[in-house]
Amino acid sequence: MSHCTKFDFTYTDEEAITKAFVKLGLTPTTDLVSEFNSEFSKAALGSLGYLGKRQFRAICARAEDDFNYFVCKIENNLYELLIEQSYPAPGDETKIVGLASRFQRAYISVAVENTISRINASGVPTRLKESADHFEIEFGSNYEYSIRVTFSGNEIKEEVFGVKGDICTKLTEELESLLASPTAELLTEWKPEYTVVHEEQTLQILSARL
Repeated sequence: MSHCTKFDFTYTDEEAITKAFVKLGLTPTTDLVSEFNSEFSKAALGSLGYLGKRQFRAICARAEDDFNYFVCKIENNLYELLIEQSYPAPGDETKIVGLASRFQRAYISVAVENTISRINASGVPTRLKESADHFEIEFGSNYEYSIRVTFSGNEIKEEVFGVKGDICTKLTEELESLLASPTAELLTEWKPEYTVVHEEQTLQILSARL
């Protein structure tokens, strides 16, 4: 392993958010959404045209059972996911947690696929393995290198295996750009392989083309 980095997960990119909706079979739209102090004020004042205490541009979509996704733009490169039911019922909280987890996984998979596209564009073969809590990109002529992205709640861990030298930081740039806020604290543990001068042809190609 050349390095292991941990950071808090954040939605940062509108295009990736849109692609995540499409992955879930949903049709996203953009709209202006408002924040209210309570469900009562939303129902009573919203019907009168009151826009609430704050407004946000949001990418929206409707899921099954009349649940609504709102991914609100809080500031540049920072979005927040909200899920509401048009007519709240017992058990909705559990369903919302499940929907949020599915959407997060879809969004992370978009970031992983973007990384795969970057490596493929360099002419290096790749393949993807998935499990319940992580994605693993294997690449190289014999798939001897890999990048594992593990997600647990709000924490992301990326690990690069088999790679020598500082090329490992180029390999994870796309992941960090889409999954971490620009101001996030990235906790990185550098392994001995990071300081090794690489001579493998695959790594030289990636270093030149990424």
